[in-house]
Amino acid sequence: MKIVVTGPESSGKTTLAAALSDQLAAPVVPEFAREYLAHLGRAYQREDLAAIGAGQQAWERWYEQRLHAEPQGKLLICDTDWTVLHVWEQYRFQAKEAFRWQQGYTGHAPADLYLLCAPDFPWQPDPLREHPEERNVLFGLYRVLLEGLPARFIILEGPADGRLEMATAAIRKLL
Repeated sequence: MKIVVTGPESSGKTTLAAALSDQLAAPVVPEFAREYLAHLGRAYQREDLAAIGAGQQAWERWYEQRLHAEPQGKLLICDTDWTVLHVWEQYRFQAKEAFRWQQGYTGHAPADLYLLCAPDFPWQPDPLREHPEERNVLFGLYRVLLEGLPARFIILEGPADGRLEMATAAIRKLL
């Protein structure tokens, strides 16, 4: 089962993914874009999204293969997936079609459950983060995208411990 934590920047995604990993003894697929951008050495461009998409999908596949090799491996948590790339390209580059991320992240399918994190945490500055004032707009784009998919999703708001409880309960219902 694949669970994806998604949402705008500085909305508690990585913190939630790590907490779920601890609580449910499940591996976490990290966000490839952070590694890619940290080592890029220049400002990113729209064309970089194909490489980021390919890297994210490669990491997901690697973790999925390892999970299937484990006798009790049932659950995989992803700290973002293609939904982040889609919203990022849509907002940052005003893309409406022919998304570059799709050139690298092929054959994408919805996760079993999306955990959409609301941007109600204080902004945490980070050299790789942008658009702190636009988090609610971005949250709306995520919501519209997820509503258009044949996928389950829940919105997580409020303090971290409450989000963890809601997310854990939703995941356990699916197991």
